[in-house]
Amino acid sequence: MINEELEKIFVVWKNKLKENGDGEFFTKDGILRQNNKSDEQIEQEWFSSSKRILILLKDQNQYGELKWDEDIRDWLKDTETDNSRVLEQKQKNRNLEIQFTKRIAFLLWGLSKMDEGCKWWCNEVVMHIDEVKKFFNTQPFALVECKKVPGGGFLNDRTLKKHLQRYGALLKNEIDILNPNIVVCTSPYIYDFVVSSFPKESIFTIDGHNSIRISKDGQKETIILCSYHPSVRKSDEYFYEGVMDHYREYIQRFTEK
Repeated sequence: MINEELEKIFVVWKNKLKENGDGEFFTKDGILRQNNKSDEQIEQEWFSSSKRILILLKDQNQYGELKWDEDIRDWLKDTETDNSRVLEQKQKNRNLEIQFTKRIAFLLWGLSKMDEGCKWWCNEVVMHIDEVKKFFNTQPFALVECKKVPGGGFLNDRTLKKHLQRYGALLKNEIDILNPNIVVCTSPYIYDFVVSSFPKESIFTIDGHNSIRISKDGQKETIILCSYHPSVRKSDEYFYEGVMDHYREYIQRFTEK
């Protein structure tokens, strides 16, 4: 089981954070859980999916001085320990009423559905919002925080780079366990980290599109994309097209018949 393997890494990761004085609290992550589905069922659907999409975020935003351990795999799933405020937040996540989760849902839909016959521009996604919402709540996908210590509304690049350097081996191990074939990196530093984790000889580029790399290692292909962060203060279209423009070029060049 993926979650059993991840738990082993999380124990080591949390202990190392404490030893290094980098934080007491820890964010768990991975494939998001869903109401009315077991972890086993979601994992089976994940590995049977042709598009296993992992979105690498920076850190979990917890406002104020008080911090806490959190498992973002439960962002969409109600649990017995949830209070009314948490249940309301999760309902808003599922309904795409939160801009952050709505943008993730748009990317999930676009990357999953686009092919050489359908380019899925942002306005088209908006027109299919009910389908997007259903897809978001039923299609397995993964979210991973690169800095496991929860933060506030802003993470400076120096701190992000420090965590990528100190705990990069653990992050790579987590990614390997999840085994995605599409990785969306929400920072140029995360993007550089992921690209550098693949053998140089396996990496392919597309002229004029520096925000996408393709790794081909035997029969395994992994698409790596650099994205704006979902909290960027720009329009939904600006965020969405920051990824999809490059992915369309990949689809056109590598999947045309």
